[in-house]
Amino acid sequence: MIRLSRHAVSRAAGAVRRVLEWPARVSAARRAMSDLARMSDYELRDIGLTRQDVFDVSALPLDQDPTALLARRRNAVRDHHEAPRLDRAA
Repeated sequence: MIRLSRHAVSRAAGAVRRVLEWPARVSAARRAMSDLARMSDYELRDIGLTRQDVFDVSALPLDQDPTALLARRRNAVRDHHEAPRLDRAA
């Protein structure tokens, strides 16, 4: 009889769970991409994104959530626009 450690059983269960959840992750990621692709340039700009950002996340793996990359892009733009300005009038 083969005896497996709790750690080995836990890792195996995690692997099975990831495989079973894969279709749901793909579906959610594709739905998010579809929603973004349907937005106008004005709507994308309103949330701090560009059409290029949407294009770029389409290169991600099927089951990877695009929100992390898009949040980084949005925050980079926001940080750039909110950088302190030097007062030249002084």
